[in-house]
Amino acid sequence: MQRDRVYSKEEMKKLNEKLKEAPLWKMIDMRIASLKWGRSEMTMSIKDTYLNVMGTCHGGVIAAFADTVMGSALYSTGAAASATIEMNINFLEPVAAGQVLTGRGEVLRKGKTTAVIRADLFVGETMVAAARGTYSVLEPNKQK
Repeated sequence: MQRDRVYSKEEMKKLNEKLKEAPLWKMIDMRIASLKWGRSEMTMSIKDTYLNVMGTCHGGVIAAFADTVMGSALYSTGAAASATIEMNINFLEPVAAGQVLTGRGEVLRKGKTTAVIRADLFVGETMVAAARGTYSVLEPNKQK
């Protein structure tokens, strides 16, 4: 996979359609906004059903989104399948229903079998969470 690879709008549309088949994506309604080698940007609108008893978005939903942002960044490097080995997340600000969460993922280091990735999550210009994870690279994808 070329390091200067940028996915076209048509490729993004097809990828988002394919990913909507996954049960988690149906439940959380995430969308990949852009992919280029080693980087991803995704969005997710926060719904009332994601809120905890305090009226803010549940941390588990935010963590699942961060995990997916990081996995998408890894996918852009040629990894068709991966699995999270470990992940940590710092919640910096509460997120409310109606807000749009934007996640930006970046592959920090990719080896033959593992990768280290980070995701920064924002509402507007405010960073609301920062995550880092280690992923196993299970198989390469067939894309050029």
